[in-house]
Amino acid sequence: MPDLHLIITEPEPGEWWGRLDVTEALEAAGWTGDESRTVLRKNGALWALTNETGESGLDCPNGAVIEFPSNTPTVVIIAACLAAAETQSAES
Repeated sequence: MPDLHLIITEPEPGEWWGRLDVTEALEAAGWTGDESRTVLRKNGALWALTNETGESGLDCPNGAVIEFPSNTPTVVIIAACLAAAETQSAES
């Protein structure tokens, strides 16, 4: 697995990026998604932005569902997503 380097630039006041930081990091790690970039998948794991406040969720290949409140740090969401996708690929 390639190294994933995450650089998060804070948005300007009044600018909303949603979870673009998570989206870009997951895409860099090989996740693919729909045109809106609000749903991404890899190895049976699915991460989706659920609303405009930045809440999101992760459906794991084993059936577990994790909900992330909008104040969840980016690195926590990315780590959970990467772990879920890699667990499935290791089991395959």
